[in-house]
Amino acid sequence: MSRSVRPVLWTFGTLAVGGLLFWLVLALNIPYRSTATPETTSAPMSGTTSTPSPMTAPPADMSAWVTDIRPGPDDHSAVLRVDLPACAVEPRTQITEADGRIHAGVLFQPGNGPDCDQVPTDFPMKTAAPIGKRPVLVNAGDTWGLTSTGWKKCDKILGCEPPTDHCAEAWVAQVEFSAEAEHPGTTRACDQNWLIHDLQRHSGQAPTRVAYRWADNGWVSFASAKGGGCGEILAAEPAFPSHLCQNLAPS
Repeated sequence: MSRSVRPVLWTFGTLAVGGLLFWLVLALNIPYRSTATPETTSAPMSGTTSTPSPMTAPPADMSAWVTDIRPGPDDHSAVLRVDLPACAVEPRTQITEADGRIHAGVLFQPGNGPDCDQVPTDFPMKTAAPIGKRPVLVNAGDTWGLTSTGWKKCDKILGCEPPTDHCAEAWVAQVEFSAEAEHPGTTRACDQNWLIHDLQRHSGQAPTRVAYRWADNGWVSFASAKGGGCGEILAAEPAFPSHLCQNLAPS
């Protein structure tokens, strides 16, 4: 065979083998990997998927307003009457005993409802030790106490049972509190019906002499005086007993 014929036959044989292999791949449906960069698409968002919301704190407790305290069945108990919203959730009493005092209240969580009017409601109050003369603090400041005549709201200065002596320090302190005196004054004369007291309203100022008469629940002023003796006081109230003022020095 001539040399020029051999290359032609070799080339023809190579092409024939390649064509046979290509036909076999098509016949067998063998997948092949593409070298092209694949396209990317975003995953569709589900209509039911949402970002979870952070946990919300439960509503804060509120305090019901205590309007009255009544005796309970024994010396360890009493009854709190409060104004409570009709839609209140989980109302409950809270009692704390410390430093010779009792802190009492009714807590609840606000509720939602068509009827949320204030309703008078009773809640039993139970203490670990006998209540006795211990003051009971409610409404963040009001003081109640058990007296010989029952439960009553107490005066911040006079306490639950005011002194029977009208010249007692507690009654004079009430006078100074009402006058907004910044410093303790000086009582010049006093009996159960009449009082002369020098008020020290402001630091650095001269005292103010004031005369009082006793009313049903405390002292009521009726005159002030600068000079000594009884002149200015008797001019305002002739019934004032002169022996309480005749020896007074000027204020």
